[in-house]
Amino acid sequence: MAHAQNHVVTLRQALEAAWTLSPSSRAAANRQAELQAKSEAARSLLAGSPALTLAHRTDRLQTNGGLREYEVEVGLPLWNFGMRHATQRQVAADAALQELQIQLARLKLAGELREAASQLATLQAERNLVARKLDEANRLAIDTERRLKAGDTARVDLLQAQSAIRQAEGLLSQADAALARARGHWSSLTGLSTSPELGEQPGVATEHPALMVARAQVHSAQMRLALVEADRRDPMELGVGAARERAAAGAIGETTMRFSIRIPFGGDTRNAAKLAAARAELDAALAEADATQRQIETEREAARVRLETARRNETLAAQRAALATQIQALIAKAHQLGETDLPSRMRADNEKFDAELALTRARIDIRRAVTQLNQSLGLLP
Repeated sequence: MAHAQNHVVTLRQALEAAWTLSPSSRAAANRQAELQAKSEAARSLLAGSPALTLAHRTDRLQTNGGLREYEVEVGLPLWNFGMRHATQRQVAADAALQELQIQLARLKLAGELREAASQLATLQAERNLVARKLDEANRLAIDTERRLKAGDTARVDLLQAQSAIRQAEGLLSQADAALARARGHWSSLTGLSTSPELGEQPGVATEHPALMVARAQVHSAQMRLALVEADRRDPMELGVGAARERAAAGAIGETTMRFSIRIPFGGDTRNAAKLAAARAELDAALAEADATQRQIETEREAARVRLETARRNETLAAQRAALATQIQALIAKAHQLGETDLPSRMRADNEKFDAELALTRARIDIRRAVTQLNQSLGLLP
């Protein structure tokens, strides 16, 4: 549901709103609960859940001499040497990885918001320019109609001016539709109905969350391999039991206690598949970390080039817009004095509009390039 706002929101505020709606945010709590449960299990004195064994022995179906025996035993699984510590380190590595994955998910969401905000700002600015063009076309048509009534111009000029109005109205309709789609996309991401504010400044490079996640995945894979290597056999089991036995009918029952230890044997074949899978996972994590490092460096350099290019384009667009404005002013004045025809005036108006549109886009492209640079640096809004 969109929240009504009377002010422009910042990208940081939009990110917080979008995060509460994201699937990653909603799954994070359950994932944390899972890791918490694993951590508590790893701190337990037992390697697993105790087991209860009940037994009854009788000769009722054979000689029926009165033999009766009842036995109860509790089996307590014990940690094998090194397994408890290895399990705790594995859980700690997974917990650290999850925290970093949350940061990376927030950064990816911020990238979506930055692009959506830039697109929305561009379409809003274009819509404003088209609306102004329509207003100017209306004023020109009114002036042309006045001249036609005064006999100072031909009817074809009025038709051309009215055609320019229809053209501007069509452009405005298209701009409104595109802007509505962009606003809908923004609202679906954030739940907000207000437009975002693009006001970021270029940040300073830090360790990128994607690289931190890749390194954490390597560490997690190393801990998983260490756990598999430590898990050479099934857990030992300590048995504590009591038995109540009567040898024959009329005999006195005896109660005995029993203590046992179950020691499973291990073997190379038991963990061969798990070891191979753990080593493959570690190799893949190492390769992924290297690839992530290269990708981050490439994206950062590309973002810097985009920002430099956007700044150069803005300078050129500003020069073009200044020239187009001067030319349009001179031709408009000449048209008012009857020294030039309407088509020349309309061409100058269109050139001024195109130049102003290019300048508007160039200025927004600078702000978009700044957000892309910050995104490549791993910085949140």
